[in-house]
Amino acid sequence: MDRIGYETTQTVHYFQIDGSRSMTPAALLSALQEMAISHSDSLGFSVQYNLTHHCFWSVVNWHLKLYRMPKYNETITLQTWSDKFARFQANRSFFLFDENGNKLLDGISRWIFMDSEKRKPANVPADMVEKYHSGQVSAIEGEKFFMPKTPAGRLICTRDFVVTRRDTDTNGHANNVKYLEWVMDDIPDAIYEDMTLKDIRIVYRKECLRGDTVTIKTYLQNTENGKEIESFLYEGETIVAQVITLWA
Repeated sequence: MDRIGYETTQTVHYFQIDGSRSMTPAALLSALQEMAISHSDSLGFSVQYNLTHHCFWSVVNWHLKLYRMPKYNETITLQTWSDKFARFQANRSFFLFDENGNKLLDGISRWIFMDSEKRKPANVPADMVEKYHSGQVSAIEGEKFFMPKTPAGRLICTRDFVVTRRDTDTNGHANNVKYLEWVMDDIPDAIYEDMTLKDIRIVYRKECLRGDTVTIKTYLQNTENGKEIESFLYEGETIVAQVITLWA
């Protein structure tokens, strides 16, 4: 890639697709997360490094602009780079291309550097900043990661479930991909099957741990750009995450 970062090419596998033979949103987000991990590994900041130094990166925001979902057996190229650092947080950008070089996705995420023993943010070490920081512009310039505190649409679904072992990762909390996987189960069939996913915005406000009971409330709003689904995830009265998807 021309910018300073990390690039990989992969094939969309059967376990990553849905009934339309398109990559599922959760599988796509998982691929982006793996890219971030691989980039860190290439710089010397592996999962083992994090365990040894009692630290980890926790993603707090995603914004993905989707132009087309990858299809089964398609070869795709993913690119990622870090473009902004501020004390204990950093932004990470993503591009995704098909075999012909057509762009499938612009993505940006915001991450917090955490002390795993104190479970609190910590300043990013200077050597990390030097190795990660690319000096390149963001994939979505000017992104502020704004998310509404209250829903604007009408309530269409409420569901409770318990966070299980399979939902958690090495950081001891529910993996960020799981939140998108959970809310996709409550997208109405008429929207998921007959419309195209155009945009995903996510904010994680509080950790979910194994054994926590989570309530998802799903709201639908018709906009000039399509149907917007607002998914609010609660533990008790506390909002733990929000996911907003746009379908057209």
